[in-house]
Amino acid sequence: MGKDLKRWIAAAAIAATAIAAGAQKLTLDEALDAPARAHVVNEYARRLTELHVDPVRAKAAADDIRQRLARGEYDQQTTARALAARVTRDVAAIAPDRHTYLEYVPYDLADDRQRPQPPVQSADNFGLRKFETLGENIGYLQISRLGPLDRAAVEAAGRFMSQAGDCAALIIDLRDANGDGQAMAALLSSYLLEDKRSYFFKDKQIHLHDQLDREGRVVAEYWTSADVAGKRFGGKKPLYLLVNDRTGGAAEAFAYDLQQYVKRAVVVGSPTAGDARVGAKQRVSRQLQTSVAISRASNVVTRANWEGTGVRPDQMVVPDQALDRALALAQAALRR
Repeated sequence: MGKDLKRWIAAAAIAATAIAAGAQKLTLDEALDAPARAHVVNEYARRLTELHVDPVRAKAAADDIRQRLARGEYDQQTTARALAARVTRDVAAIAPDRHTYLEYVPYDLADDRQRPQPPVQSADNFGLRKFETLGENIGYLQISRLGPLDRAAVEAAGRFMSQAGDCAALIIDLRDANGDGQAMAALLSSYLLEDKRSYFFKDKQIHLHDQLDREGRVVAEYWTSADVAGKRFGGKKPLYLLVNDRTGGAAEAFAYDLQQYVKRAVVVGSPTAGDARVGAKQRVSRQLQTSVAISRASNVVTRANWEGTGVRPDQMVVPDQALDRALALAQAALRR
């Protein structure tokens, strides 16, 4: 298990989420007696067995934590925070992924008044951070996150992406970018792709990837959009994507789909976080909720994904040097 995944597991276990101003007084750490611990562990084991996208590993992890409970290994974990950390560690040893853990939260899940308010999506322009021209008409777009897609986000994406429409080449910086907005990733891809499967018959929409459940059934499809606001960059000019080990979630889907679709983009940097699954959370006590990975990405071209391995760059460089490398590649491409 990599260092980043270990750090993430620890962070997920304690989930030190800040509470919005004016929230009610917090219950800091729920006490759990033996029946309460048994309920939490057995219920989490049941959900793993019934819902997890990898049934074999999930059953093994569920059996393991049930056996540990029976042996008294959780007797010393008498608070929600402590039990979350221990159970998460035990599950991750068998079924490691970024969406499967027992999460402690520092407030009462049953009291909506204590829940942190979600951030205002438009506060950072929906994660569409910056556009500039780096010289020789090479565009540079920086994206910090890919969030939910709504009308305001669609309009912001149109304004943001159309700035690059007349550029000769484009660099998109996804270093440290994350988020679960796979629909936003598909929309942004619409500005960068065109159907190259046939010279004569070109579809207006391109199928990028699906999310599949544990039975292999499609639960969500992601396609480019036939009509978009603003100007497209197009599917022929040089395109480079910068990534690092903090590039996660929907940003990885964006990079992988563009890399795999007839090698549309050159990916530059270091391997990404390796997060190709979607999770679902359910409350299991006042301060604990289970998180279980319930689906996995399946790219239409490769019928695979980047789970665990991350998106592998075409040009492997230290992330701090990725922009310089991409700029050099773009300049060379424009001179040819």
